[in-house]
Amino acid sequence: MSLTTELRDPRSKLAAWCAETLVRTPAVVEQVAAAIRDVEPVRPQVREVTGRHWAEIGGAFGQRVADLVQPAPPYYALLGMIRAGWATWGWAHEQAARYPTHRDLPPEYRARALGIRPGATSWLDLGGIGVDRSGAVPPAAAGAWAELLERSRSYLAAHAPTGTLGSAGAEAGLARSSWLLSAAEDIHRSGQVDDRLGALFTGARRPSVEQLRGLVDERQVAELVALSAKLHATGAHWDLRKLGGNPASGQPLGIAAPTIVPQWADADILLGAVDPETGIGEQGSTLIDVKTVISTRDAEKVGRWVWQILLYAWLDTADLYRIRRVGLLLARHGVLITWPLHRLVDQLLGRRDVGDHHRDTAREIAGQIITRNGLQFPIA
Repeated sequence: MSLTTELRDPRSKLAAWCAETLVRTPAVVEQVAAAIRDVEPVRPQVREVTGRHWAEIGGAFGQRVADLVQPAPPYYALLGMIRAGWATWGWAHEQAARYPTHRDLPPEYRARALGIRPGATSWLDLGGIGVDRSGAVPPAAAGAWAELLERSRSYLAAHAPTGTLGSAGAEAGLARSSWLLSAAEDIHRSGQVDDRLGALFTGARRPSVEQLRGLVDERQVAELVALSAKLHATGAHWDLRKLGGNPASGQPLGIAAPTIVPQWADADILLGAVDPETGIGEQGSTLIDVKTVISTRDAEKVGRWVWQILLYAWLDTADLYRIRRVGLLLARHGVLITWPLHRLVDQLLGRRDVGDHHRDTAREIAGQIITRNGLQFPIA
């Protein structure tokens, strides 16, 4: 279970509370629809578009945007590699510690880097996640992934440093890496290994990086390149940079994959001016979810998106991320929509929100669900 699946569940007490309380949700949904109504979207380049295609493009572009924001480990892809039996915990921690965000951590934190996540001004420690004292030797498959990760880090640094988009050729190369990392993340979330990946890793074989990258359909590569180009053409890339403080090339725009509630609520990106010494300041940050849909005709789905970004902010009980704005990036349209958190609450309620009653009620309901699943809440 996760916040996403909880809000989809027609039996959910949390979803019911949102529907009964946030009565002006349709008006906010209309704002989203109006923002993209006259914009021509990036369309799939395949003739028959399957659900699998939508999911693969969405996951891959989500990874590309994460890399745009912060040079952080692909946490959930690494967890997927472990779940597939392609890697050990010790190997995954070592790989996570190679990323710029984690390189300078003290040795005791580098040894479990996968469970150490950056916050606005400090770090979220997920505890002894996957502490590996066995000294187990990683499978041969880990070598292929290690090479892919190293080459991807180097390629990003050379051709699309953090905060920037690359040329069409560079984005094509990054599209392949992003697709593969998203496929690995899907294993973590679903427990299912993509049949194309599984065929490469049959037995003790170690595929080459070229074989891995060759799995990605050229039409999907072209579509992902077009999505990056759309961000540039519409100015959405500049809007993201402004929310991230418009730092120099190579500097982070914020935080990729912020963990709001461990194992239950993970957002896409968080944008805010990052001071190297003190982190994101009192001005706060903007939490953004990335969407790769063509249409917003499904008003109920869009309403759930809005509820979700609001709940992310409310469930950050320790104010670890200093979320003061929330928004949606409609990637196929190159449109970024954001709201100051308090104004979004007022719009959803249809009146001015006085005090913290609604936030506290939502936290209480969500907390019951989270703890019933054996997870910790609130987050200290």
